[in-house]
Amino acid sequence: MEIIHERPSQRLHYRVTAPMRVAVGEQSFDAVDWGLGGCRIAGAFRDLPDVGTSHELLCTLPFQGFNITLKAEAEVVRLDEEKGEVAYQFVQLGERETALMQHFVEDLVRGKMTDVADTIVRIDTPVTPVPTKPDPNPTEALPVRRWPVRQIVMSLFYFALGAVVFGYVGLYVFATLFRLEVTSAVVTSERQAIAAPANGRVLKAQHGIGDIVAAGQVLLVMEDGRHEEALRRAQTALASTRAELAETQALLAEENRKAEGYALVARNNVRQAGSQVEGLELAKENALLKVERMRALAGKGLALADDVEAAELELKSVISDLERKQIHIQELEELIAGGDSVRLFTGNAFAGRLAEMKARVARLKSQETFQATMVADLMDKEARLRVAAPFAGLIKEKDILEGTAAKQGEPLLVLEKSGSEEVSAYLTQDEVLHIRLGTTANIFVPSENRWVTGTVDHIDRTDGFVDEVSETFRFRAPDARSAKVTLVPGGDAFPASGTPITVYFERHRNNIVFRTAQQLVSGL
Repeated sequence: MEIIHERPSQRLHYRVTAPMRVAVGEQSFDAVDWGLGGCRIAGAFRDLPDVGTSHELLCTLPFQGFNITLKAEAEVVRLDEEKGEVAYQFVQLGERETALMQHFVEDLVRGKMTDVADTIVRIDTPVTPVPTKPDPNPTEALPVRRWPVRQIVMSLFYFALGAVVFGYVGLYVFATLFRLEVTSAVVTSERQAIAAPANGRVLKAQHGIGDIVAAGQVLLVMEDGRHEEALRRAQTALASTRAELAETQALLAEENRKAEGYALVARNNVRQAGSQVEGLELAKENALLKVERMRALAGKGLALADDVEAAELELKSVISDLERKQIHIQELEELIAGGDSVRLFTGNAFAGRLAEMKARVARLKSQETFQATMVADLMDKEARLRVAAPFAGLIKEKDILEGTAAKQGEPLLVLEKSGSEEVSAYLTQDEVLHIRLGTTANIFVPSENRWVTGTVDHIDRTDGFVDEVSETFRFRAPDARSAKVTLVPGGDAFPASGTPITVYFERHRNNIVFRTAQQLVSGL
């Protein structure tokens, strides 16, 4: 018999000939064959690459009616200049690209899309020849024993072993058919960041990480930056008002002195106007006598008519000046009779602001009183803020120390709510279809070596599809654990948050025959 040793296959992945377009730089080629390990392309290269050089490949696959482009870093491992073929080995392939190509290849292998080439991997195991002729020297028959102890012992051994094996297989089949084991689960809890309510310095922060606090308990004491700022503004406004009041009072005193001078000047003007009136009355009498004399001379023919008219015009002018001066004296006397509101008339306008200054001083005194009361109230008010716990819980993080300054809105503590523990289990899209709301699940805690029960409270199939940065949906591989199932305690309390656990769900298979029968029964 001849033993044939076949050379073992060096390939780690299937090689398929499905269509794939590969872009290298500015050139694009069709792949001769490809797999998860690399690809082989052929075409009219402008310049053939050297073996060992690295390139960035853009691989385009027709997948379910869409062209999907994958980026991969590859290295040239083989070169055939006569055929114009270049073999690339993938050096760096992302998780998304690997999952998609693996899914594509598996569909090809199962015959869902097209034929697969080179899928039979040869096994490098020599064949041991088996003789076909009987042994010419058979072993002598053993004498028959009355009690086959060995046979009985081996039978009992195999019976016990069979019972153990069949029991294990039965339990495994039961667990596979009716239970779903999920190890990607963890205990979570509601957390809230305690932020600084205002700008200020932390005066007291006696609680540390791991301390348990009650609802309403003071977590830390800090300066009220808003109170200090309001007090400084009020004190600045009060000082400004007092300075303005002092200046206005000085101007009022000066205005009082001016008013006295205005009154003296007004009385002098009255006296001067009175003397001018007396002179105008004498001028009026002289002008009247002159008119009578000129009329008498004109009657005798000794004076001209023009001289009479000139004398009459002079008399009218003197009378007009006398009347204006009498009116001026009356105005001055009325101003003097006005008391504090006496102002000097300069001929174009009145000089003096005594009444305005008095009103301004009164307003500033009232404003000073109000601002002083506000400052006193702010000084009596406590300038400290007490930050209390919104609920009973455990301090998980502490980002501030006593004596340090904090800005408004800056996180100081992270508080975890007591009694809010729940289990978050992450499943694939196929596994989540077997879970139902309200069902009971067994939970094993490896770190504590104990079992607890939980109840399925919420199922979110699209939790892992949301991008946390852009808040948009993105592609996930079929085997990615993108579904989230939340469980609440069904009996004993859950362990602390962050504890890794294993969840055993009740598996409810969606068999089409059973569902169809269920619909028929419910319809009767």
